[in-house]
Amino acid sequence: MKVKSWIALSFLLVLPLLTIAETGDTVTQYKKPFHRNVIKFNPTPMLLWSVKNVTFSYERVLNPKQSIALTLGYLEFPRLFNDTIGSLLAITGREKYGVSATLEYRFYLGKRNARPIPDGIYIAPYASYYGYHFKNNINVLHTSADSAGAINGNFYIFNLGVELGYQFVFWKRFTLDFVLIGPAMSYYGGGVNISGEVSLEKIKEAHEELYNKLKERYPMIGDFVVNKSFKSSGKLDLFSIGFRYLVQIGFHF
Repeated sequence: MKVKSWIALSFLLVLPLLTIAETGDTVTQYKKPFHRNVIKFNPTPMLLWSVKNVTFSYERVLNPKQSIALTLGYLEFPRLFNDTIGSLLAITGREKYGVSATLEYRFYLGKRNARPIPDGIYIAPYASYYGYHFKNNINVLHTSADSAGAINGNFYIFNLGVELGYQFVFWKRFTLDFVLIGPAMSYYGGGVNISGEVSLEKIKEAHEELYNKLKERYPMIGDFVVNKSFKSSGKLDLFSIGFRYLVQIGFHF
């Protein structure tokens, strides 16, 4: 309940600023940008999840008060399991990869910014997508039958939100970009499929173990997943809340 209240408060604080950014400032209050382009590197996914994550962003200044930005990245998340899933399945091989994409339209607040954009405080509606696939080859433990199989999973998240950020420009060339608050409405989808000679009981137990690991590592998802539905079907289909926060280092040209 506290999380929902915080999200609602964030929207109430951010949305009026978006209106001010669009209607309250005049072009005469904005200085001409030094350059039109910014290429940025986002180390946030590397710090949060895996050093194999690589994410870059391109921001294009459209006029003295607005810009558009596109972010693309390769994703890898940490392992949920080591060598076994509970005491049921032994993992014999792994494959995992993912992608992310975000589109922002930024409004820089001229009355509050002393320097030309993209320096200063900004408000931006954004849409983002995270897609992730994994495959684990498995052997069923405690059985004498042919026990080879696989677990295939696909998960994705769509976010629509509004962010508040601040970008610094140093020596007219180098940038440091912070997204401070980025609440969003999010859709979580996807599912897990277990193939091979695996009994229905073991499949449900594996789903339960996966559910518990998701809840442990990603509390936001765990709190909103319908436990019984996920255990029986392995499907994820829900609307929830999301966040966006990051730091980016860039070159302005």
